[in-house]
Amino acid sequence: MPEMNQSKKLARWSLADASAVGHILVVQCQYCRITRRYLPDDILKFQKNTSVDRVRFRCQECGKRDYIHVSVYSPSTTDIGKLPVRRLVGIRDVKMPIWRDETM
Repeated sequence: MPEMNQSKKLARWSLADASAVGHILVVQCQYCRITRRYLPDDILKFQKNTSVDRVRFRCQECGKRDYIHVSVYSPSTTDIGKLPVRRLVGIRDVKMPIWRDETM
């Protein structure tokens, strides 16, 4: 039987499902060739539970969204202690002033 399309798999797989099984999100920028790995629990702290294919990332190197590819990786026992994963340190709220022009 042929293998199912990867994008169809990700459409049915939510962040909570990936977290429960112990998967890692692998985010690759095809433009600048950077690969980052994230834990689904960290993503769930600032985004609601959606399917993995709907999670939107922006590359921190080049700033582009168009070249981002998201996939799911199941780490093996040989990856423990060797696989770099980005962890959430904190969430910052930015206060921006809003101005309007008035005549006196």
